[in-house]
Amino acid sequence: MTATNHALSGALIGAFVPLPLAIPLAFISHFVLDAIPHYGIPLKKRNNTFVYRLIVYGDTLVALSIAATALLLHKWNMEIVGWIAYSPDALWVLHYFMQDQNLHIQTKNKFMEFHRYIQRWERPWGIAIDLGVTAALLPVFLKQVLK
Repeated sequence: MTATNHALSGALIGAFVPLPLAIPLAFISHFVLDAIPHYGIPLKKRNNTFVYRLIVYGDTLVALSIAATALLLHKWNMEIVGWIAYSPDALWVLHYFMQDQNLHIQTKNKFMEFHRYIQRWERPWGIAIDLGVTAALLPVFLKQVLK
């Protein structure tokens, strides 16, 4: 699932569920979302596909904008829990920069193997599911963050 959807779902968990319960729920939400079919292309094609890179970089900008909005509006629970929901992907980002921005990231441990395994239903058509989740979560996020 996109970083945007992880950030939105975590922020909403932070808005509706009290701390500290929101923390493990947000972490678990990451894997629930990743188990749903969503956008992706075969690993070996990722480095050579402009559209894939465009989607990943655009998604990152949107997710950071969501984080900045919560931060600027002092919605601390939404900010913290949003980052926790995204946090399992931090390993992929770390390895991306350590591997000269290679999007064909090799799993390095059991956690990453599990994380990749649950995303086995990534498909190009999954962009429709990702966009649908974003369309459902974004208005709720905006309502909560502007409250």
